[in-house]
Amino acid sequence: MLFLRLNAGTSISAGSSSQLLIGRFRHRHRHRHLRLAHLPPGRQPIETLALEGNDAGLETVFQMMRDELIDGGKVYLVYPIIDESEQLPQLRAATAEFDSIKQKFEGYPCGLLHGRLRSDEKDEALSSFRSGETRILVSTQVIEIGVDVPDASMMIVMNAERFGISQLHQLRGRVGRGERKSRCIFLTSTPSALPRLMVLEKSSDGFYLANADLLLRGPGNLLGKKQSGHLPEFPIARLEIDGGILQEAHLAALKVLVASNDLALYPRLKVELSMRQPLCILGD
Repeated sequence: MLFLRLNAGTSISAGSSSQLLIGRFRHRHRHRHLRLAHLPPGRQPIETLALEGNDAGLETVFQMMRDELIDGGKVYLVYPIIDESEQLPQLRAATAEFDSIKQKFEGYPCGLLHGRLRSDEKDEALSSFRSGETRILVSTQVIEIGVDVPDASMMIVMNAERFGISQLHQLRGRVGRGERKSRCIFLTSTPSALPRLMVLEKSSDGFYLANADLLLRGPGNLLGKKQSGHLPEFPIARLEIDGGILQEAHLAALKVLVASNDLALYPRLKVELSMRQPLCILGD
């Protein structure tokens, strides 16, 4: 979860991957100064690991999971899809692996949670996990927002390459919410995705991760339906690289407007701007 605090003292939280990316864009173009707030009270730093999800990697992670359960912890197992897919055979599915997880961790009750369950079934799965009736919750990304189980202490994300950095950061926030030391492990079936996932090992700073996301995906098309790509309004500058220059230009423009909001003191600038195209289709 990304927490921002305005100078006036108002706090803002941005949860989803889109909000985190858009939050970074707004930060670059902000009209009010923002600062990063501390972790909420009671939150703990989360140890993060990115590993290849081959047989050896899985066995290592399952042993870590077994040790955590023996020590009294609770574990989220997050899958990218609900059912197996013939089109995407490399993806692990929550329903398909639920029984094998129960067998592998016999003695530790498991629950199942995904988006196709009825509301009462979802509530029951979460309630059982929260109370300790179940110790392992096999889930999809439906737990990304709004789930608070303070003593959940470990998360394992399968096929983590299928999630965005911001979404993984949000998922990771489901652990480390209580007094127990917590750990989050991202397993990938694509070794080439490891460098991207390792960004999450380095930081839990929302701004840092959003900037990394921005570098990887671009800022997107704010006025259209595209979710990635470079803004067409900047034919030369790139927001993710030239953000510092853009911020300096923003501050310089504010000084000009404070001195002369109608640009009467800057006639040459006024003429130059009158010949430019509007920055967006909505007008000046």
